[in-house]
Amino acid sequence: MPDQIVRQFEILKKLPRYPGSETISEIHARLGTDVTTRTIERDLEKLSRVFSISCTEVSKNRGWFFADDSKITYISGMAIKQALSFSLIKKYLTPLFPSATLKELNPFFEQAEVTLESFNSSPLLKWPNKIAVVEPTQPLLPPSINSETHKSVTEALLEDLQLNITYQPVGRNQQDYHLNPLGLFLRNQVSYLVASKIDTDDLRTFALHRMSKAEKTEKQAVHPKGFDFQAYITENHILANITGKKSFEPIQLKFITDNWVATHLSESRLSEDQKIERIDDENSKVTATVQETEQLFWWLLGFGARVEVLEPIELREKMADSVKVLAEKYAILDS
Repeated sequence: MPDQIVRQFEILKKLPRYPGSETISEIHARLGTDVTTRTIERDLEKLSRVFSISCTEVSKNRGWFFADDSKITYISGMAIKQALSFSLIKKYLTPLFPSATLKELNPFFEQAEVTLESFNSSPLLKWPNKIAVVEPTQPLLPPSINSETHKSVTEALLEDLQLNITYQPVGRNQQDYHLNPLGLFLRNQVSYLVASKIDTDDLRTFALHRMSKAEKTEKQAVHPKGFDFQAYITENHILANITGKKSFEPIQLKFITDNWVATHLSESRLSEDQKIERIDDENSKVTATVQETEQLFWWLLGFGARVEVLEPIELREKMADSVKVLAEKYAILDS
């Protein structure tokens, strides 16, 4: 293969995508070639007639780059394992990526599709059809999020800048908030921002699809002292406390359930200190220290008559009230 073709191939492999760029001198140094910088410049000018290559308008030390919408990703081709990885990332993880990152990844997603389509016999092609992420609740379609809103929120979070949003709370009038963005999480197909209010430092959770407007500022975000986002999620602080208390203190949960549920909990425990005591041939008593959250309430309610909460008494009464209201509604339908 002629040296010129090899050299131009290496230039393509090393050229960054916009907004990155490299000068002729930088490309020359990275190539480690004996040709002159003028030769490298002529190579780039020729390549730009075939590929989506551009350069900055500054005449001296101008930077060269692949255009933002260029289809070039892997000049040497993408391996099928790499293509499969990008395919799975796109399917399951894109809601959690910053918009800027997604924009950079889009060419790789496109290349992955082309690569996978070009292979006919590899067993890896069947892998996406052999795996799934199953939600423990009724599957829901994700709500629509404005692309500019997602971009502003993720950029503010990525750059650690304060954020101004216009937000529509459920059942209340639209409000403006000034926030310190702290973290992003995905739950039941809904993306949420955890942030502290600038004026009060109160921690709040905001659904991205309820934001009609979001603008990052130039002010540095301020993190609450000792705040740990992963601990915040793990401790279920993202969920409401059913007793209305401001604290999220653990509770000693006690309930009677049938042996099918008890067997399930013996395999996937509620807590490290969980205990299961057999009452008779059909029922067991479960005791565990858990966080008292709305999610816990709905989880227990989902078992219907298979679970009877004993303690704490506030939770037992809330369960009883919910069942009573439900029974009254169905009684009206039956009358």
